[in-house]
Amino acid sequence: MRRIPPIVLVVAFVVMLGLFPTRWIAPLTGDLSSILWVPLSPISHATTAMRLWLRPRTAASTEGDAAILADRDYYRGLWHAEQIRVQELEKKLNTYEVVSGQTKSGGAVRLAAANVLSRTPGAGGVALKLNVGTQQGIAAGDIAIVDGDAIVGRIAPEVGAVSSTVLSVGNRAIGRIDGYVVPVNQEKSKRPQVIAVQLLPDGKGDLRGDIDLGSPARPGDIVRVKDPAWPAGAQGMRLGVVVEIKRKDAQPLRGEVIVRPAVDPNMVGELVVKLSQGTQP
Repeated sequence: MRRIPPIVLVVAFVVMLGLFPTRWIAPLTGDLSSILWVPLSPISHATTAMRLWLRPRTAASTEGDAAILADRDYYRGLWHAEQIRVQELEKKLNTYEVVSGQTKSGGAVRLAAANVLSRTPGAGGVALKLNVGTQQGIAAGDIAIVDGDAIVGRIAPEVGAVSSTVLSVGNRAIGRIDGYVVPVNQEKSKRPQVIAVQLLPDGKGDLRGDIDLGSPARPGDIVRVKDPAWPAGAQGMRLGVVVEIKRKDAQPLRGEVIVRPAVDPNMVGELVVKLSQGTQP
């Protein structure tokens, strides 16, 4: 019996496969092609590497890649800048919400957003120059705040049409500030135990005053404003935090409390001025 050549069998098999619908043979041929390509893959990798060695990338493509990278870095920088702007707007919105929430029912509150143009450090403390003035309703004695209820300082007596100066709470020109200490574990209590204090800026950025050593005040407690000489809108706002209480040598039963302002004026770029009631721009 005559033997049929293998090539004829292969051709016949291929012809038979061609007669079947594609959806029937696609899974089979896909698997077969994957198996057949296994021994050829190393060869294809070698030829690709040789082609790149014989014909390296042109200068034009390199310049194009550099332009693409430059565009990527540019837009990435814009994205980060917008993220910073969003965070700043969120802080302003938080300030407006907190201040509005502190306003008595039916009362009105007026705020003016401001940017810090420059800082003037001095022996008495830091002063901040703002880009707002009487045209925006700013008046001497208004308070500057951030984060809703953290006091930066007060507007200095000299107010220009489109500029003004904030004296930070650590500036000696601010003078004495009456306030009260709230134990940190009673900060959210309806009737917290408060300790009255009278503080004076020390010219180095902190506030100092006398306190009874037997009081429950401790480092970390919040200090808030309660001073009739300050605007009504400043009452109850955060002045700072107690950082140290030490005994006075001349008065063994009395102590000295050292308060760190709630806001570092050297880190402020934007703030909000809480305008006095009745002030019109």
